Amino acid sequence: MIPVEKKIPYGLHWLDEDDIQAVVEVLRNGPITQGDVVQEFGEALANYVGADYCVAVSSGTAALHLAVTALGIGPGDEVITTPLTFCATANAALYQGATVRFVDIDEKTLNLNPDLIEQQITDRTKAIMPVDFRGHPADLPQIKEIADKHGIKVIEDGSHSIGSNYTHKGKPYSCGDGVHADLCAFSFHPVKHITTGEGGAILGNDPELYERLIRLRQHGIVRRKEMFSKEKRVGNWIYDMEELGFNYRITDFQAALGISQLKKLDQFKSRRQQIANYYNESLDGIEEFILPYEGKTVDSNFHLYVLQVKENSRFDRYDFFSHLQSLSYLPMVHYIPVHLLKYYRDNFGFRPGDFPIAEKVYSRAVSIPLYPSMTDAQVEKTINDIKDFVASN
Repeated sequence: MIPVEKKIPYGLHWLDEDDIQAVVEVLRNGPITQGDVVQEFGEALANYVGADYCVAVSSGTAALHLAVTALGIGPGDEVITTPLTFCATANAALYQGATVRFVDIDEKTLNLNPDLIEQQITDRTKAIMPVDFRGHPADLPQIKEIADKHGIKVIEDGSHSIGSNYTHKGKPYSCGDGVHADLCAFSFHPVKHITTGEGGAILGNDPELYERLIRLRQHGIVRRKEMFSKEKRVGNWIYDMEELGFNYRITDFQAALGISQLKKLDQFKSRRQQIANYYNESLDGIEEFILPYEGKTVDSNFHLYVLQVKENSRFDRYDFFSHLQSLSYLPMVHYIPVHLLKYYRDNFGFRPGDFPIAEKVYSRAVSIPLYPSMTDAQVEKTINDIKDFVASN
């Protein structure tokens, strides 16, 4: 039998025997849900990024939704975010009946352009939701300054940026540390830096928000020792539902995987940066491409390596993408701008041309393979195949 050539995807998780054994340990000894391992995972995440609190949940989308909910955002309110993101970012506001106001991106960082934010703020604006696209931190200090000026909140969508850092006025900060955002949402989908299969987390420094997030994660239900009473003949079966919450719990075996993966995050980040630097060195000078930008104050985890095919090149994005697909690659495009999706067009009247920078980037972007388990041979093959394609056009 002729072996089937293994495809090289744009992103891939990396699991080893330690990860497997961590999960097996919980599966064997339990409890597999609503045990202590979830709390341990949350504490480990908070310690890693330097936040005071962390609530681990079932997905990155759940994290975003709970962040919006915990801040009391609802019907009649507005949330500002970027159109160049996965739809879950904007959907989180819609789930609570709020309205989304998009702001176009900065053409270098591909993140929300802070210089355009204030013109979109109204008396109904309750939050700004920047996205750390590709793992490159948004301009969080400037966005927080704008938010504080107008008395609104910041929800950082850090789905791409666990492990990314930045400096501001000479001081170091980490994405998710809660300094320049009221809450931050992480995602642990298998293509992210660490995975729990599916999973997410909300991080912050406000103890009241933390307590509310815990309630919201489990249907709004609370069970406290002071509710039990021997005199009143009430045992520890008692509980109460204080608000309308959700079942956004993550399991203990997922959390065990997360703890194991988190121990290797710095290693994963280092390998990603090594590959990204080699791509930069090898592809620099090819006039048809725009290479990813990294700010001088940024230490990115390089969640994605997004090449852009320049306008008026000898080939376009479709040609490049299709050629990679015809070989041994599974490239991707990140992302179709949210305002161009049917639901947003039909329900909110968005049209092509509304956010021209995001649309231009989308029209020329291709995410090429970048993940820590890529071998040097796979990296070399990717570079050589790209160069051969350019030379043949």
